[in-house]
Amino acid sequence: MRSLKSKPLSTRQAAREVAIGVLGFMAGDPERIGAFLAESGLSPADLRGVAGSPAFHVALLDHLINRQDLLIDYATQAKIDPGHVVAARDILAHAGSED
Repeated sequence: MRSLKSKPLSTRQAAREVAIGVLGFMAGDPERIGAFLAESGLSPADLRGVAGSPAFHVALLDHLINRQDLLIDYATQAKIDPGHVVAARDILAHAGSED
């Protein structure tokens, strides 16, 4: 799947943008976000406080990656290569707390 956005990710900012896009995608469907919240132990009220956290972004991307159907749906909707989600996860996981 190639598109205008198929250039490899290389920055934390680009990785955060992917994570924020995934959050919007997940939040757009009660079943999708509900499954993530149940898995993570978070409540809907918790989202505002953790939405900017790198650890939250990694957990969100992990959830999407582990559900290939969701990964493909998101990548198709966002018009990006599914590998960008995996790359974003890796960038954020290795970025530590440096921001």
